[in-house]
Amino acid sequence: MKGALSKLKVPERLSHKGENGKLLIVAGSRKYHGAPALCILGARRFCDLIYFIPGEQSLGVLQQVRSIPEVIIKDELPEADAALYGPGIGDAKFPFSRLRKYRKKVIDGDGLKKVSKTDLEGTIITPHEGEFRRLFGVPSTPANVQEFANEYACTILKKGPTDYISDGKNIIKNKNGNAGMTKGGTGDVLAGLTAALFCANSALVAASCAAYITSLAGDMLFKKKSYAYCASDLAEELSFAYKKAGG
Repeated sequence: MKGALSKLKVPERLSHKGENGKLLIVAGSRKYHGAPALCILGARRFCDLIYFIPGEQSLGVLQQVRSIPEVIIKDELPEADAALYGPGIGDAKFPFSRLRKYRKKVIDGDGLKKVSKTDLEGTIITPHEGEFRRLFGVPSTPANVQEFANEYACTILKKGPTDYISDGKNIIKNKNGNAGMTKGGTGDVLAGLTAALFCANSALVAASCAAYITSLAGDMLFKKKSYAYCASDLAEELSFAYKKAGG
């Protein structure tokens, strides 16, 4: 897993704002205010620009997001290198089909309930065990993860005590992390980081590096706090884990 970081794009010295990743996040609803903020916190140090559109208009969501200075709230779809769809979107009516203009898409959380398997081509999906079973009807064994990634031409980052990441050709296992990462919101942090890295990298590199960096951050927090850390702690630890891993 650590070796995958050597494949991550590093910003060129003379690059300009926007050249190292522009990300759109579509997330949040009246019921779920925190998910968008955690996605943004997971992404903000790993791409140049973050645009945000709420899954539905909600004062609670906007209050959370407006507290993060790096985000740009939009009404219309902006130009972006990648889009993240679904965290905390609940029953909001924003359809995945509106994002078809974006070549690179990450689907997470509630977004996985709003897509069909025919929507998955070219995407990264980040299901946990229950979401994988609901989408594909079988357990998330390594063989099944690889089979369905191949069948639907997507990259799957299956989250769990061991993460399985596959683009249909390769299968990567990430055994890092600890039970402190079962806290609510840690998946949103991972989704944000995955999407940020996807802006300038291949799907497999983005997904495997995001899984590794996030789990390493969790292990670093465990050494300092045992299980007593939360999703926002995890987001703040990502840059230190990235540096420790040699990024």
